[in-house]
Amino acid sequence: MRTDFSLPASLKELADKRYGEWRDALTSEESFDEDKARLVLASSDYISRWAVKKPEWLLDAINGVSIEQGLSQLQDTFDLSVSEFDMKQKLRLERHYWSILIAVNDMFQLADIKAITFYQSTLADILIQAAYRWAEHHHHQQYGKPYGASGDVQQMLILAMGKLGGRELNFSSDIDLIFAYPEEGETDRQSKPVENQKFFIRLGQKLISLLSDVTYDGFVYRVDMRLRPYGQSGALVTNFNALQDYYLEQGREWERFAMIKARVVNGSDENKAELEQIIRPFSYRRYIDFSVLESIRQLKQKIASELLRKNAKGNIKLGEGGIRELEFIVQSLQLIGGGRHPVLQTKNWWHSLDTLQVKEFIPAQEAKPLKQAYEFLRKLENAIQIRDEEQTQEVPTDTLEQRQVAAMLGLEGWGEVAESLSDHQNHVANFFKGLFHDPHDEDKVDEDCERVSKWLEGSLDQNAETALQQKLSISPAMVAMVNQFRGEFSERKIGSRGLVRLDQLLPHLLIEAGAQPEPETTLQRCIELLQGVGRRTAYFEMLAENLPVLEYLVQLVSRSRWLAKQMSIYPSLLDELLFPSNFGKQLSKADLASQLRQALIRIEADDIEGQLVALGGFKQSSQFKIAAGDLTGRFDISAVSQQLTDLAEVIVEYLLQFAWRETVSKFGVPPGCEEGLASGFLVLGYGKLGGDELGYGSDLDLVFLYQGDSQSETSGKNHSGEKTLELHQFYTRLAQRLVHYLGTRTQQGIMYEVDTRLRPSGRAGMLVSHIDAFKKYQHNEAWTWEHQALVRARPIAGDYPLREEYMALRSEILAKPSSPQSESNDLASDVVAMRQKMRDNLNKSDSKLWDIKQGEGGLVDIEFLVQYWALSHSAILMEHLSNQELPFNNVDWLQLLAKHGLISQEVRDQLIMNYRAFREVGNHSSLQSQPQLIPIDELTQERQQVSELWHSTFENVEVQ
Repeated sequence: MRTDFSLPASLKELADKRYGEWRDALTSEESFDEDKARLVLASSDYISRWAVKKPEWLLDAINGVSIEQGLSQLQDTFDLSVSEFDMKQKLRLERHYWSILIAVNDMFQLADIKAITFYQSTLADILIQAAYRWAEHHHHQQYGKPYGASGDVQQMLILAMGKLGGRELNFSSDIDLIFAYPEEGETDRQSKPVENQKFFIRLGQKLISLLSDVTYDGFVYRVDMRLRPYGQSGALVTNFNALQDYYLEQGREWERFAMIKARVVNGSDENKAELEQIIRPFSYRRYIDFSVLESIRQLKQKIASELLRKNAKGNIKLGEGGIRELEFIVQSLQLIGGGRHPVLQTKNWWHSLDTLQVKEFIPAQEAKPLKQAYEFLRKLENAIQIRDEEQTQEVPTDTLEQRQVAAMLGLEGWGEVAESLSDHQNHVANFFKGLFHDPHDEDKVDEDCERVSKWLEGSLDQNAETALQQKLSISPAMVAMVNQFRGEFSERKIGSRGLVRLDQLLPHLLIEAGAQPEPETTLQRCIELLQGVGRRTAYFEMLAENLPVLEYLVQLVSRSRWLAKQMSIYPSLLDELLFPSNFGKQLSKADLASQLRQALIRIEADDIEGQLVALGGFKQSSQFKIAAGDLTGRFDISAVSQQLTDLAEVIVEYLLQFAWRETVSKFGVPPGCEEGLASGFLVLGYGKLGGDELGYGSDLDLVFLYQGDSQSETSGKNHSGEKTLELHQFYTRLAQRLVHYLGTRTQQGIMYEVDTRLRPSGRAGMLVSHIDAFKKYQHNEAWTWEHQALVRARPIAGDYPLREEYMALRSEILAKPSSPQSESNDLASDVVAMRQKMRDNLNKSDSKLWDIKQGEGGLVDIEFLVQYWALSHSAILMEHLSNQELPFNNVDWLQLLAKHGLISQEVRDQLIMNYRAFREVGNHSSLQSQPQLIPIDELTQERQQVSELWHSTFENVEVQ
């Protein structure tokens, strides 16, 4: 317990001023300790503000009102019959009152930090449950009670995650929650019963509103729901069966970490046990295999790589030796041992450390300093946040703030805080680095490297230089290039440590470049990349200390000028090289969606700029990994295109939800739509996007459809005074926001170039089309080339029922004998005429070079052949297939046409082989930042085959 409550002289003036204001507001005659009051008021801006509003609160805190007794009685003080306004006010005032009492207990050291975080967590549990009970009570009155198939009344269970789950909440933490309910069913309301999921979604939304809406009295807690299945794109509430299926089939390693701390806050004992039984086996496995250890290493390396990218030195949570590393140490060891030793399946950090020590996962001599470091960091974190109720872990740099934090901690001054902080962080960082150490990461210094170093220094004789030239393919020009680059740096620019790492790196760089087919070109690209890194010497350290990473980097740079340029512009892509197991692993769309959720999980939903920057970084890193797998021969052209297409779809789907939330918040919800999920709207991908054939740098051809009564209006549920909108205007705004977000320039560049000219009537047409108008246009006004485009036009995001309606329309149109705008009423004539027009205007072939895409016998000829056959034979195909079975991809179309005898198997195999060959060459041209042109004498046989097939197919066609 603290006995000295004296103030440093530097805070005396501030204490005098605030103490006077508080005494003026205080009406009670109860005695108190003046020194304690002055200390609290001078140390915390937050408490000082509330002390003027509610002067008795500080009096209670100073005079030691019992927190344990008060919290035990708090639950019974909530009246479920009050209005929403009154309930929100009650929740907020209780949170501030008890937070102040807990903060003062922390300052006076009446309880240790473990107890303080437990109090804060207990308060959160009580307030969450009170808000839940109020919301449930009022939803029962409005919608009836939800029943399951078993006949039991259903209740929404709340999973507390993170620090709240571990009962170790800090002073100004947000709360991570997941909502679930046991069974499907509906409410017992006589008229219009509501499905259980809809009921619980509305209940969950109301609970979040009660806790997180900002009123005159502030908020209770910021609520983060992004740890739920599928993140922000997933349902707000999930039933137990769907939850179990998700964790069995799609749960990721980072979610296993997160679920270690998952704790059920409410519900019956039976439902709690059932939910725990879903979660526990997901996190804890009976047997641990190598892949799990490798995943842990990767998660650890990810933490380390983020330190390279972010300047987190002053952050006691994310910085080196910080709280996150301490949490990782304990949770990773729990993940490994918890399946075999159930005693390790604890949620609280302190309890977990103790059990790890008992089970000898951490030696006692190591556990003690880790515990001391954690307690110091958590006390410091609380003090930083108590000072002004800010959600921050940044060490203060302002002198006054430093004095306030030191005073709260009971230390002499900031120097003592900084010294203790440095000691604890160094110990944690050293332990963290040694955890799961991979022996293959050891540096290897060989004789060749030492000789190259001497050559760079100019201390090698001529004979030795000649020998190294022959052995390592290093030329004097390359040595001069490296020395010129080295000359750009000095100790003043990058520090002595940076210079040491750079000098350690450069000989290895020369050796690796010499091993490539074009050593000088490769070295030049590598140097340009390192120049892009500039003075961020952490990357020099990373490459110098991870020679396999350097080797792989040089190989990639050698094979792709485009990739080298990307890394030089965006050095953070170098972080991806730390995870070699991610290269060459073909990712499904579900994999990419999961990785996107992980990338965005800690960014506030309303932080538009932060979301877009993170999304751009995710696109870059994903595209980088795909390109790396492509260049090393691990992916064929089909796998590359499929992943690039899936990546674009995942991003479009995410941004559609993002745009939906923003548009709904301004203008309300369209009739019959749910607020939380984009509906009544469909995004069609045309061209390469629709055909799963995107390449690097491809733009997106998009068309937008909607359904509903276009004269109807949105609900008008908005918070900014905006008017309600007619349906067409609403969906136009939605499409505009989506296109804007896709084209917004961030520090990672533009996400995607978007082309919307394929919509009905092109630029002259409306940006969004009603599905009925789209049907009418396609049946009565569209040109043949527009029907050709439908061969690859695929729904990529949006409303499922509208997808079904579009797919039925597409099948009808493809099966029509001719286009309404056909001048010749002959499909073949129209196709040939359009192809000739494109070749006249777009073909870049000349006497020396052949255009892979537009040249005679090239990619577009194959695409037009497929489109012609698809339009010619779809009526026949539809006798055997459903709307869903007509393909979009050129290769799939060729397979289907051959299967039904509409083209020969020889033609199918020939076109598929040539199509893939052309795309492979074009793709690699893009990776070298070169136009898709090749020497006229290459691929002659393939081109000839396509040309002959074209002429035999259209030999009797006359163009009008």
